[in-house]
Amino acid sequence: MVMKTRGVLAVLFVVSLAVPVWAGEPESFDPDEPFQRAFSSNLLRSLLNKTLDQLEDYLEMSGHLAPDEATGDRRGRLRFKIYPEGKSKSRQHFEAEGWFRLTPDDTVHDFSFHFKNPDKRTKSPSPRPEDVL
Repeated sequence: MVMKTRGVLAVLFVVSLAVPVWAGEPESFDPDEPFQRAFSSNLLRSLLNKTLDQLEDYLEMSGHLAPDEATGDRRGRLRFKIYPEGKSKSRQHFEAEGWFRLTPDDTVHDFSFHFKNPDKRTKSPSPRPEDVL
């Protein structure tokens, strides 16, 4: 029994000498590390895709840029359609459209912007009995 106790004490002594070697420099704490692990690039990409899908349901954007080869002017158009309730729920939208023209010598800069309210569909009143022939 004494031999076992001495053996256990010897093992504990050797382990206690090795602990400072393993410890070395204390590990520095990085406060961002848990977030970096939790928010992997796949998770961030998934969140970004969901956000873009939602944005596409409420905002439509299109544009066109074309140089005029004869004069060298640059002309363009940019259109935004904003769906307050989302495209999936209603086709009613606000529209903003802009045009521009730039000359190569920078003497002419034309910019214009136009806003449209949603089309208000007016229902024709239902025929009254006295109007019917």
